[in-house]
Amino acid sequence: FYQGMLSWVTDSFFCGGAWIIRNHEGNALFHARDAFVPHINRISAELSCILWCLRSLKDLHIMSCEVWTDCNAVLAALESPLEWPKYRAQLDKIIQEKCGMGEISFHLSSTKAHSLVREIASSVTRDGRLTSYLALGGPAWLQERLILDSHWSWKGHFGLIG
Repeated sequence: FYQGMLSWVTDSFFCGGAWIIRNHEGNALFHARDAFVPHINRISAELSCILWCLRSLKDLHIMSCEVWTDCNAVLAALESPLEWPKYRAQLDKIIQEKCGMGEISFHLSSTKAHSLVREIASSVTRDGRLTSYLALGGPAWLQERLILDSHWSWKGHFGLIG
């Protein structure tokens, strides 16, 4: 499954995005980080991050996955795009990207479930790390947390929140 996270501060700062793809046992297969131009709000930034993630998955020939986010509004927009006209262009791009893929499902998770991915994404906004990258496995600087996180993820600790 895929875990993605965005670090958005205000509409005048770069956003940081990160994702980790795990196998059925919770082991990290790939992870990535990128910086995005400023967005008007968190919803717009999250949608851009999801689009980037779907394109990345496609590049890696991963055509089916579960996408988890902690942003309830983004999930609502993905479920009912016609009710979110302000984000129509972004939602249309996501829908178009999904059409060329297999089963993609979106789910709401707790912020705690994303703590590791949030740490990677926050390195953009907190530390000014604007260099994007894609790597095998998990980040070496967070290896211990990655192992602990994989155990938590697979023991039912992905609680849903609003």
